[in-house]
Amino acid sequence: MLALEVLLAVLLLLLCGFATGFFLVRRLRWTPMEKLCGSVGASLIICYLFFAAVYLLSPAKTGVSRIALLGFPACSALFLALSWREAARLLGSFRVRRAVQGLGLLAVWTLLILTIIRNYSGANWYGDWAEHFQRSLFFLHHFPADSPIVFGYQIPARPPAMNELAAFFLGVTGDRFEIFQLIFTLLNLLIFLACCLIMPSLAGRRRTYVLPLVLLFAASPAVMQQTTYAWTKALTAFFVVLSFSFYLAGWRKNDSGRLVFAFLLTAMALLVHYSAGPYAVFLTAHYLGRAARRRPWRLREAATIAALSLLLLATWFAWSISVYGVRATFASNTSVTGSREYRGRFVGKTRENLVYSIVPAALRFDPVSEGSAPQGALASLRDKLFVFYQPNLIFGMGIVGGPLVAWLLYLAFFRGSGYGPERWFWLAAVSACIVLGTASNGEIDRRGLAHITLFSLQIMGLSLLAAAFPWRKAMLFAVLAGCVADFSAGIVLHAYVESLENAPGRTVYAGLNPLGGKPADSPTSVFSIGGAAWDNWYLKHQYALNREALNRLSGQNLGYATVAKAKIESALAEDDAYWHGWYSRNGGSVVLLGDHFSSASDAPAFAKIGFLVLLLIFLLRVTASKNMRLLEQGLHSSRVVRPGAHRPL
Repeated sequence: MLALEVLLAVLLLLLCGFATGFFLVRRLRWTPMEKLCGSVGASLIICYLFFAAVYLLSPAKTGVSRIALLGFPACSALFLALSWREAARLLGSFRVRRAVQGLGLLAVWTLLILTIIRNYSGANWYGDWAEHFQRSLFFLHHFPADSPIVFGYQIPARPPAMNELAAFFLGVTGDRFEIFQLIFTLLNLLIFLACCLIMPSLAGRRRTYVLPLVLLFAASPAVMQQTTYAWTKALTAFFVVLSFSFYLAGWRKNDSGRLVFAFLLTAMALLVHYSAGPYAVFLTAHYLGRAARRRPWRLREAATIAALSLLLLATWFAWSISVYGVRATFASNTSVTGSREYRGRFVGKTRENLVYSIVPAALRFDPVSEGSAPQGALASLRDKLFVFYQPNLIFGMGIVGGPLVAWLLYLAFFRGSGYGPERWFWLAAVSACIVLGTASNGEIDRRGLAHITLFSLQIMGLSLLAAAFPWRKAMLFAVLAGCVADFSAGIVLHAYVESLENAPGRTVYAGLNPLGGKPADSPTSVFSIGGAAWDNWYLKHQYALNREALNRLSGQNLGYATVAKAKIESALAEDDAYWHGWYSRNGGSVVLLGDHFSSASDAPAFAKIGFLVLLLIFLLRVTASKNMRLLEQGLHSSRVVRPGAHRPL
């Protein structure tokens, strides 16, 4: 049954994530890659609007109707039938075909990693996956508006677009976590298409290739974590990078249609996650200050952009204000609530977070021994490497890739000449978005915060590095060695630790203490995992663990039994309060895809990791061979000129 639901979810995503948007843009005078990416972006916007309409029209007691949701796939199939000739021609484009093939390879790679993961963990990352699943169930089952959200959040604390997209697919297939996990991963992986589109804008007169971008994405710990962890940052980055691509094309070609679409994508990015705010501010400021000044019909164009963007944003904010009020809508986000503690220290907070996000935590303090619970040696090593990559702006792009991206930016900004106005656009964009992105974080985190608001810049940095292909020999070997190091330290070890689960003869996560609470964090073996990782494990098994603990206490007259029973019963009641009985209907535990591909031993995890190693070796060899072949043919990137090519960064 699960296999059929997974297959149905994938087919629905392919259909609904392309057909409707393509029917609308197929005859526009866009490039094939713009049509492909624009179709995906427009289809997701329309799918979000469709689900929002169905949600508002559905009775609160019955939840969202599956029959009503089937209307969108039916319309998508009709649109695809009406435009299949144009779709076939689009897929016949060389660049589109290469981008789709690269996305397919990355999908296989990422889903293989997903089948390894049995428990989400990593440093202090905790609970986002459960919160977003609960939010998706909130919209799918039309929970009462006053339903509490785990960790004390309110519904308006997060924008709803990705949760509603997930709710749409869950409504057609089933409300299993495995389907939610799959949909979030595939939606997050769309960042690859956006990066394929923006690469020519970063390449200047060089010809661009998809293969090096596939390698850089596959070996990137930050990209793999952002796509496999069930939260919304990567899909936000997809819309942000897509908006930058269409904005630059519209500015370059004096095309109002592309500019309007760029700001619609920016609005959608905000509806996925508020971390798109700094990029929206920059694009708006640049448009008003530079792009719109000498444009014909600039008032009409600006009015169209404002009207359509505000209408899209109003689908969320108008409803939220009407249900929850203005204060909850705009003041419940963590950027606002977290900043209250640092009132009057805005500049100092921003400066500290900027330093923490650039200078690796390991150079300033021990991120494991300070502020984290003691764990076994394996989990402690994983957390140190996790903190080295995930929250760091530079090394989030790779131990070699990050410094190389910084060097390429230096060459372009301070040694480049003749690059035209887009050079200054990128200089302003990188500077402003780093500062605004850091400033928008509400709290101070000594580990760094690049993974929250700066991920869009990081993947554009990886796109810049891929656009520099073919690399000189020294750079080639440095990049390939960096990919091996990043894959080994940031992906293999992390995936293995996330694959660990209790088994006969090996306790990875300690059970509840006699009072029904969290056990003392005291590692008993190299495999012991505690801290925030234990909290994630508890969320996964919360109902089942407390039910077992209550059964053990039944009939006992121990002194602490009354207190323990009250605590356990309170925890069990959270299933009704927060989840409206989802845990009890689904066996008491959240089941991940990795749980279906595992056993009591580590053999399945090692087998899948071995297959990943073989795939990486294949990518390394193919990339190196193509690089050397191009160098031998005298087609180094700095000498390749395409007819009519522009020279941006």
